[in-house]
Amino acid sequence: MRCKEKRKDGVYQILDWLEKERSDSVHLFWTCVFKDHILQKYPVLRLFRNNLIDGSFRVYENLPAPVDQTERENKPVQIKKSTAKEKKRERKRKKRHEEMEEDKQPGPSCPSIPKKKKPAKKLMFFSESTAEMKRSGEEVQDEQKKEGEEEGREEEEDNTGPVHPSVFQAPSLPVSCGSVNGVLYKCRFASGSRSKSIRTEERWFTPEEFVRQELTLIDGHWKKDIRCHSKTLNYLSKKQILIVHSLLCSCNLCSPMEQDLLDEKNDDECFICDSDLGDLLCCDECPRAFHHQCHLPAVQDDSLGEKWMCTFCVLKTKQRCRQPRQMTEKEALDSSISQYILHCEYLLLYMYKEDIDWVFIEDPTKTVSGYSRVITDPMWVDRVTTKLQNKQYKTLGQFVSDVRLIFHNCHIFNKGNKFDKLGSRLSEVFEREFKTIFNIE
Repeated sequence: MRCKEKRKDGVYQILDWLEKERSDSVHLFWTCVFKDHILQKYPVLRLFRNNLIDGSFRVYENLPAPVDQTERENKPVQIKKSTAKEKKRERKRKKRHEEMEEDKQPGPSCPSIPKKKKPAKKLMFFSESTAEMKRSGEEVQDEQKKEGEEEGREEEEDNTGPVHPSVFQAPSLPVSCGSVNGVLYKCRFASGSRSKSIRTEERWFTPEEFVRQELTLIDGHWKKDIRCHSKTLNYLSKKQILIVHSLLCSCNLCSPMEQDLLDEKNDDECFICDSDLGDLLCCDECPRAFHHQCHLPAVQDDSLGEKWMCTFCVLKTKQRCRQPRQMTEKEALDSSISQYILHCEYLLLYMYKEDIDWVFIEDPTKTVSGYSRVITDPMWVDRVTTKLQNKQYKTLGQFVSDVRLIFHNCHIFNKGNKFDKLGSRLSEVFEREFKTIFNIE
């Protein structure tokens, strides 16, 4: 089909027939269309595929109304132009035919030359004229040239010094866009710009949404403006550090189902134990998710309403509504614990989260050989939690004293080894959060 309009109509007829008659083969159809050898031959298909991958292709739900065939026929200008073109083609066709007849007749002084057999044409998916094939080849060359220039610019842009490949091997990578920081999770980077793969303290963002958080950035683009270890995401994609799934992928991350999109708003693992096994309870205010028993207080299904907030968000919301007054550490420690149960649960959750190896969570007398011979008053996080739930603490000072006893015992028993350093680090985290939430001078 040499006529452009006829070729376009033919493509639409094929797609309509495929959708109506063979809807079960749509997946197979596009798999065949996006084969490398076809994309190499047809730049338009390659551009279409790339636009779908990087999210620059836009789908318009409200299509323009189709033009009736009778309306087209009633337009005199179009008829006149069409008729003039047809006459011009007819004249050219006659002239070409006359020239060919003259070439067939040998001259008076030349012997007749036998006609050579034409070489067989290679089989093609669509018939194209020589000019169209030539033009298609030129388009491929131009596009390859542009891609080479872009790669050169990208290499120049990312020429920020060597970075060892090992820094990109972690499942999550620190990223930044200007003053905005976050963590990019490789397993979520499935549909590129449309995947909620970057997490901040507040929520999950797609790369496009993350760029918009930097208010000072004008006309920003996620490929060049989001950086990880000084390298752009475009660089990471080209080095296959970040992998985008196929357009035909039907996994949950690539699925347009509403429930799958809702699941992307929260973490895939429990915020406390980092496990994805079992049912997770998702906070409606932040990206955190918890196992029912990992959260403090433990959550029962019958106590859940339409919206649920974790302890971190409840405390943050209360302090935002009512700024806590400044107090000294002695004033805080002498306070009744009944009004600060939420604060204590927040501190304990922080301890559970920071103690990745659960060194201070369980009873050390059962897990560490010779512990009882050195430490006469053992204490651990689970025991502090139990005492808080059983209302065995009267003042905030009693609660804080037990937590500090955990780290004091750790220092006495370990003295300079790696567990002593771990205890010192966790103690610093506890003291910092304690002073922050109680607004201690």
